[in-house]
Amino acid sequence: MALRTLTSKKTLALALGGVRPLVARGVATFTLPDLPYDYGALEPAISGEIMRLHHQKHHATYVTNYNKALEQLDAAVSKGDASSVVQLQGAIKFNGGGHVNHSIFWKNLKPISEGGGEPPHGKLGWAIDEDFGSFEKLIKKMNAEGAAVQGSGWVWLALDKEAKKLSVETTANQVKVLILIRS
Repeated sequence: MALRTLTSKKTLALALGGVRPLVARGVATFTLPDLPYDYGALEPAISGEIMRLHHQKHHATYVTNYNKALEQLDAAVSKGDASSVVQLQGAIKFNGGGHVNHSIFWKNLKPISEGGGEPPHGKLGWAIDEDFGSFEKLIKKMNAEGAAVQGSGWVWLALDKEAKKLSVETTANQVKVLILIRS
């Protein structure tokens, strides 16, 4: 398995292809995106059973709960119920973040049959060597950052466009990686 790169707003939008809402009855409805590969395609790095669990159970639950919270938000706004609008923000952020993060995650993996499993090369490979010393050192740093996350969370390889440097960032629970992106 190897990472795919999201280097621009355009490629980020492509990665979020499954995040586009369907509009029904005035409420945006989000759907579980299809994976661009079979569940077992990333073995032995990630088992098909784990992929199926994370896609069909975890990600699907985020989508279901996100849609439910958005419907409740629509009803609360229609009624002018400010208290409920505020109360729903946590569920929207958590479940929406889970949906967005998983959608990005799926698109950033690729099977060995499609060239996955090799260290990045080209511009990304050079940037990793420049900013971390080597791909192996990056993996070590990402593993250490992941182990330091209490509870659930994400470890991201991010690009600071102003500094033109890669960094390793973590987000707790389902905080969206998009929050880290500076324009």
